[in-house]
Amino acid sequence: MASFSLKPQQRTVRYWLQQLHLWIGLILLLPLVVMGVSGAVLVYGHDIEHLLGQGEPAATTVGEWRAPSELVEAAKQAVSDPNRVAMAVRWPAEVGEPAAVRLSRPVGPVRGEPRNQSPFAGSVQVLLDPVSLQPLKSQGMTGWVRFFHDLHGHLFLQGGVGREIVGWLGVALLVLGCSGLYLWWPRPGQWKAAFRVRRGAKGLRLHRELHGAVGIWSLVLFMLVNFTGVYIAFPQTVGSIITTVLPGRDVRAATQLARVEPMRGTPPMGIDEAVGLAKSRVPDARFLNAFLPTRPDQALRVSLVRDDHRDGAPPVTVVIDPLRRTVMDVLDPRTMTTGERFLAWQRALHYGLGLGPFYKFLVFVSGVIIPLFAITGFFMWWIKRRNRRAGARARAAIQAAAGLKAAE
Repeated sequence: MASFSLKPQQRTVRYWLQQLHLWIGLILLLPLVVMGVSGAVLVYGHDIEHLLGQGEPAATTVGEWRAPSELVEAAKQAVSDPNRVAMAVRWPAEVGEPAAVRLSRPVGPVRGEPRNQSPFAGSVQVLLDPVSLQPLKSQGMTGWVRFFHDLHGHLFLQGGVGREIVGWLGVALLVLGCSGLYLWWPRPGQWKAAFRVRRGAKGLRLHRELHGAVGIWSLVLFMLVNFTGVYIAFPQTVGSIITTVLPGRDVRAATQLARVEPMRGTPPMGIDEAVGLAKSRVPDARFLNAFLPTRPDQALRVSLVRDDHRDGAPPVTVVIDPLRRTVMDVLDPRTMTTGERFLAWQRALHYGLGLGPFYKFLVFVSGVIIPLFAITGFFMWWIKRRNRRAGARARAAIQAAAGLKAAE
């Protein structure tokens, strides 16, 4: 959205913002384009899988869905690996879809594995018919969707370094958005022209007007999607800032980071019992999924949804101490504060979920336009640089000619 017309000697705020906007864009051009394209692909990744016949198989058996514990046992039998333990189980979102059970990688240390390797790395997902318990498909965390997920999420770098780099790239995009808005801001009488690309525009004018018009029309969505991406990368830091402005609890810490005191000799409660306990606290909701503890100090999380729930929107989350068989916390979107609700929506807003197909398309567009910004911004810089060099050569030629004439 920037115009780089000021001369270097004009050291105004606008000049420095132009330099910041320009060099962030040039230096980070390639990784920012990769983030935009990979994010856009992921928005429709599963839809593309279905079109290619690579999506989840249909569950055709008619009847009542089986209990979560039965799904877990059927999944374990399907992989025939006693060293794997259940990490998560979910019911179908709709009739005709399969249920799913996520089983951990083989228990025990893996040589060369980073200490804070995600527990989902090396895991396998088993898709089941929720009625007959017939295994439909077993798949590891692989495939082209996983490729783009790993690229977009952590640049294939493990140990948290990749996620932090991606988070800082998101910060860079936010800086580009804020500085671009300042540089785009039109002078009096030029507001109408600032929102469009004039017919017949060519060369530098075309790139400048396209850069600015697309930027201003997409600014709010662009900033929203990138802000949510920064939150996903730095949830504790961004969450603490949000809860300072909008009072509430750190929703992520209350769920994913909930811990219990281990008890020797006390067996944890079963998944069906945990679901029953959760539903007793939220009787108007049905089971969606559960995340099972893989360590003695982890809590068990059960997600429930009501009839008006939209796919991707935050569910009701019940945090349970499986050893003491008690409910530790209930996070219900209906009773959350504004800050808690905003935090709970971060992932859905970033992935284009929960607000219908039009919002999903807009999130896709927010990724696609990043290469457009890169191309138009690069050519604005290159054309101006070429023009400056041509002007410098012309002035040098004039001065040389004047020198020869004076010598004569």
